[in-house]
Amino acid sequence: MTPTERLARIDAEIAAQQAVPAQKMIAEFALPKLKAAPAKKYKLLADGDSWFDYPLGQDVLDYLNNYFQHPVTKLARAGSTLNELVYGPGDLLLSDPSQGTTRLTEVVAKLREQRFDAYLFSAGGNDIAGPEFFSFVNHAASRLANPNAEVLHGVVSATFQKAYEDMIDILQMVAEKQGIKLPIFVHGYDYPFPDGRGALALGIVGPWFDPTFRKKGYPFENHDPQQLQTRRTILNHFIDAFNAMLDAIVAKYPGIVHKVPTLGTLPKIEQWANELHPTNPGFLAIAWKFNNELYQVLSQ
Repeated sequence: MTPTERLARIDAEIAAQQAVPAQKMIAEFALPKLKAAPAKKYKLLADGDSWFDYPLGQDVLDYLNNYFQHPVTKLARAGSTLNELVYGPGDLLLSDPSQGTTRLTEVVAKLREQRFDAYLFSAGGNDIAGPEFFSFVNHAASRLANPNAEVLHGVVSATFQKAYEDMIDILQMVAEKQGIKLPIFVHGYDYPFPDGRGALALGIVGPWFDPTFRKKGYPFENHDPQQLQTRRTILNHFIDAFNAMLDAIVAKYPGIVHKVPTLGTLPKIEQWANELHPTNPGFLAIAWKFNNELYQVLSQ
């Protein structure tokens, strides 16, 4: 399906919902204002996964809104995959999800309702974490290199990149028709610690990597630092491949897509609440990187 065809489908979905009250999408934040920030604030639209919607603590958008005081319209939902965000369905609770509003439709509708200074996007982590991670890792006894290079390339370099490009093409088409510029900010997460820590709240469970590593012959016993480092080395290949894909996206869309430099922000295990999510201070450090990139790009 071409971008023009996708946009036509999105238009049809929006038209079908006009008689229905719009779902409340702007986040209701309860955090106090923590400190003064520069006078210039940016109006942000954001969609994505639990790095933008973390129910067990504060997340990137919480801090951008409450700490740095940027008005944020939040569409993000914990557990979202890149596939769901770009291609749908939007509501997995429907008996026939294909009849629901796609997530990209929600974004397009918001862009047509009001003007934003930038669009923030966080996606890709959930597409490889959890049960999906199993196919990426060769068993230790096979002596094959890890991760599985063919699977990694097919998913990250091909499937992920195409999804990002499809999303960007749609959003830029909408922006051009409205006569506006829409900078898009993405990020490549950071290097996590696959130590078996999970969480349990509102669909966030985990651990996401430990079960696969154990089944594939990579144990982590008695807090052995070498075993943990072996796991991290394998997992870091995923993060590096994902960031290389984002670099290719930035190169393809110069001046439109901007990658926030989050790699290396959280080098200590104490900065991670579990295998997939930072602690509150960790998320603040990531939000700080977003804030800096916003001012660097949008103030020009």
